[in-house]
Amino acid sequence: MTPRQRRNHIEALGKAASAPRKSWLGKSMLLTGIQSAWIKSLLTTWGEGVSGGTAPRLPRAHACWDVLKGGRWSDKALSRFTAALEQARAEGFRGPQALNRAHAILWPQPATSIIDEAMRDDDVDFVEQSVLQALDVNDPVYIVGLQYYTTRKKISDITRELQSIAPWLTDWEARKRVRWCLEIFRAKVFLSTRKLLAEQS
Repeated sequence: MTPRQRRNHIEALGKAASAPRKSWLGKSMLLTGIQSAWIKSLLTTWGEGVSGGTAPRLPRAHACWDVLKGGRWSDKALSRFTAALEQARAEGFRGPQALNRAHAILWPQPATSIIDEAMRDDDVDFVEQSVLQALDVNDPVYIVGLQYYTTRKKISDITRELQSIAPWLTDWEARKRVRWCLEIFRAKVFLSTRKLLAEQS
């Protein structure tokens, strides 16, 4: 992290620490259980694909999202996709490879061309595009979400970092603010993903 990125990071965490309520950090929608599981699976896979970087790369293209366009954007479709992604992760696949495996579980096909494989590798980029369109890179919600999904930091690690910046917060208060950020992050990325898919229809 460069000194400037570090300053922006600390400033964003300071804003999160001073949030008196969840709505102060941004508008959010309550996701259903299936929607929440789906976006968590995607973000976890995306995080594995971009871990080590300080920010998402600019997106290029995307492939397997066509199956969720139009009328197929349903809880049943999200649930099937989430189950396939979890199966891929259970089999040991991570990042873009997990998305490729989930795609193969749902839509098995004969040997694919190099072009098809390259298109599937861009699926992580599609999630990045959704993240970048949903949030500003200096937004505290973005900073916390990025930390949680692209590093090995847990909620407790981010809570401690928040307390080091705002020592007046109790453990419970700091943890609550981290959870607010993650809830808003997931909801905004979910809405952004759905909007991008609708635009592609």
